[in-house]
Amino acid sequence: MTPEPDSLTRTNPRPGDRLAFFGLFVAAVTLVAFRLHGFDLPLETDEANYAYIGARLLEGSRLYVDVWDHQPYGVFVLFAWVIQFFGDAPEVFRWMVVGFSLASLWLIFVILRRAAGSGVAVFGAMLFAIVSADPGTAGEGCNREIYMNTLILVAWYLAICYLGTGRRLALLGAGTSLGVASAIKTVVAVHWLALVVWVVLLSLRPKNTRERLSNVALLAVGPLMLWVGSFVYFAGTGRFEAFVDAVFLFNLGYSGTEYGLLTRFVAFFAPQMRPFIFDSALPFWIVGAMSTLWLFLRACVGIRPRTLSGPSDDPSRSATVSTACANAVSVIVLVVASFVAVSLPGRFWPHYYYLMLPPLVLAIAITVGQVVNLFCRGVEVESHRRRVRALVLAFAAIGGATLWTEYCDYLSQPPLGITFKRYKTRDFLGRAMGRKIKSVTEPGDTIFSYSNDASFYYYSERRCASRYTMITGISEGMAGAERRREILIDELRVSPPRLIVVLFDQQLFPEWKAFLYEFYGEPIGWDFHDISGEPILFVLARKDQPVRPIDWSWDRSMVSQTEAANQP
Repeated sequence: MTPEPDSLTRTNPRPGDRLAFFGLFVAAVTLVAFRLHGFDLPLETDEANYAYIGARLLEGSRLYVDVWDHQPYGVFVLFAWVIQFFGDAPEVFRWMVVGFSLASLWLIFVILRRAAGSGVAVFGAMLFAIVSADPGTAGEGCNREIYMNTLILVAWYLAICYLGTGRRLALLGAGTSLGVASAIKTVVAVHWLALVVWVVLLSLRPKNTRERLSNVALLAVGPLMLWVGSFVYFAGTGRFEAFVDAVFLFNLGYSGTEYGLLTRFVAFFAPQMRPFIFDSALPFWIVGAMSTLWLFLRACVGIRPRTLSGPSDDPSRSATVSTACANAVSVIVLVVASFVAVSLPGRFWPHYYYLMLPPLVLAIAITVGQVVNLFCRGVEVESHRRRVRALVLAFAAIGGATLWTEYCDYLSQPPLGITFKRYKTRDFLGRAMGRKIKSVTEPGDTIFSYSNDASFYYYSERRCASRYTMITGISEGMAGAERRREILIDELRVSPPRLIVVLFDQQLFPEWKAFLYEFYGEPIGWDFHDISGEPILFVLARKDQPVRPIDWSWDRSMVSQTEAANQP
C-alpha cells in the first residue's frame, strides 16, 4: 500500500492557493485572538517552575543538583533561552506559546494541503485555531505539550515528505525532531516507535529489507546522538547519577499508579480526578473519535486503486484509493501514538490531553475531505462548487458546535472562570501568596514552600532554600524519597529560610516537624478555605528573623475585586 508520491508532495502554485493562504491567515488571527483572552491568567505551578528553574540556570545553578525536577532538561533550557533574550514576565511565555501554536497551525495546514487539498487544509487550520486555547486541556497555558506538538508535527510532515519524494534525509530530520521533543518529555519515545512502524510498513520498496533497516537507522540517528550527548555531558559535569535518577528511575515510579497497564487506557475516557477535561471541546472530541473510526475502516477496506474525480486545483484529483489509505494510516498512527503517550503515565493531568488535539484535527479534516469527495462528484466545475459548499457546511456544524462550547467555558469567562474547573483557585492563590511573601521579605532572603506550588518562588522573586522547588520527589511512596528528605533537611539546616509556607498537600514527616520546632515558632498566618473553612496553608517565620504582620488569608472573592479594580 504505497502512496502516490505526487499527491503528497505537490508544491507548485495552484489557482486556489491565494484563497487558501488567506484562509490560513484568518485561522492564524483567530488563534492569536483566542490566546489573548487568557494572557492575564497567572502561570500555573508547572509553568512557574519552568520559569524559576530557567532563571536559576542562567545564574549558574546546576540542574538536578542545585535545582531538582524529574523532567528532562529540554523545557528548562527553552525557558532559560527565552528569559535570556526577552525577560521572565508572564507575557513573555504567553507569546512564546503563541509562536509555537502558530507553527503547529502552519504544519497542520501544509500536511492537510499535501494530503487532501487546499480546502481541507483551511478547514483543519480553522478548527485548530478554535481548539488551540482549549481550557479543558490547559491549552491556554504554557505547558510542555504545546511545544511537543510542534516538534511531533514536524516529524510527521518530514515523514510524509519522504514517502512522497523518497528523499531519505527527511527521515533524519523527522527522527531528530522527535529526539528534541523527547528532551522535553521522554514519553515522546512512543511517537518515535510509531513513526518507525509507519515508515517501515509504507516503505517505498516494501521487499527491500536493507532499505527498511536503513530507514530505521536514519530515524534513530538524531535521538541517539542527542541522548548519548546528554549522558556524556551530565557525566562530564559530575551529575550522571543525579540525571539518571531524576529523569528515568524516578519517572518510572511516578508512572506507577493504581491503574493497571491496560486499565489506564480505559481510564483515559473517564479520568476520575478531572472529569471536565472533555467539556470545553466536547463536539470536537466526539467527531474526532468518529473520524478516527472512519479512517480506520477506510484503511482496512483495501479497495483496489482507482482515480477519484476532483478539481484541477485539488491534489486529490490524482490521488488513488491507496493514497487515501496511506493518508488514513498516517493519521491513525499519530492518533494512537498520542493516545498511548497520554495514557501510559497513568496520571491524566489535563495538559497531557493536549497531545491529542492536532492528531484529531487531522483526522476530522481528512475524514470530512473524504466524505465530501464521495458525495460531490460530477462535472468538474460544479463538483468543485459543491465541495466548497460542503466543506463550509461541515465547518459550520463541527466548528460552530465546538466554538459554542469554547465560548461557554473560555471566551465568555473571566480569568478565574477559565481555570476554576481545572484546579479551583490554585494558580490565583500561588500568585497572591507569592506577592504577599515578596512584601514582607528582602531580595536576599530565601523561602521554602512545603508543597508543589513553585509559583510562590516565581511571584515572590525569592530563591528556594533547597534544590526541591516542588516536593513531589520527597512524597511518600516515591522512589528515593527517604534520601531526598535527608538532603532537604541538610540543605535547610545550613541556612534556614526566612519564611516557610506549608500547604496541606502532603503528610509532614518526623524530621521535618523537628526542623520546624527547632527554628520556627507558632504560625504567623493562616489561609482557610472560603467555603468549608478548613485550613489550606500556614506560614512560619524564623524565630531570629520575624517579619512584619500582614493578613495572610485569601479567597476567591479577592480575584473578583482585583478584576473590578482593573476595569477601565
